[in-house]
Amino acid sequence: MARKVKGQSNFQTNKCLLSYINPHAAIAAEYRAIRNHIECTSDNNKLRSLIITSPSTREGKTTATVNLAISKAQHGEKVLIIDANMRNPKIHHIFQTNIAPGLANVLAGECTLIDVINQTKISNLDILPIGMLLNNAMEDIDSSLMDDLLSMVTTQYDCVLIDSAPVLDALNTNKLASKCDGIILVLSSGKTQNESALKAKRSLEFFSKAKIVGVIVNNS
Repeated sequence: MARKVKGQSNFQTNKCLLSYINPHAAIAAEYRAIRNHIECTSDNNKLRSLIITSPSTREGKTTATVNLAISKAQHGEKVLIIDANMRNPKIHHIFQTNIAPGLANVLAGECTLIDVINQTKISNLDILPIGMLLNNAMEDIDSSLMDDLLSMVTTQYDCVLIDSAPVLDALNTNKLASKCDGIILVLSSGKTQNESALKAKRSLEFFSKAKIVGVIVNNS
């Protein structure tokens, strides 16, 4: 159901693709360990949809999303990355594809999934870019259409990873997290304040039905 991504001339130079560029590097091994940890803590219940978020910006959640996705794809899982960060979408830039059509256009009823999911050069890994943002895009994230979309892609992929906006900056992140099987919280050592980390954790636990299955600490 995925379209092939054309171009991607700078694909192998993007630093967010470290696990693909050098699978033998220490950072790639770290993400494989994270992948294995998630599998071990799932209590035999397959976590098919995971949202990756952080308390605030520039804490490395997009890099974490991409590299975790790569490690899962390299393990033989069929993986989809959904860019749901309506404040600062980056997935299309990392994989050198168009920003639209994408998620927002599907939720607005302008196109179907088959029109917007893109194959990448990484085997088993597809992406769904954010799409053209419309006035009601924030509300669409909390709609039944988003429920239907997640229900559909989780039957077609072994794992769906959602790159979201920071939880303390966007109210719809909590709403989206409640639709997923699990949450991964990304923190940055030396940048994320303890108070912000605790506030993000409490917010996710209070508003979301999903559980926090792990925490990734960058720059530790």
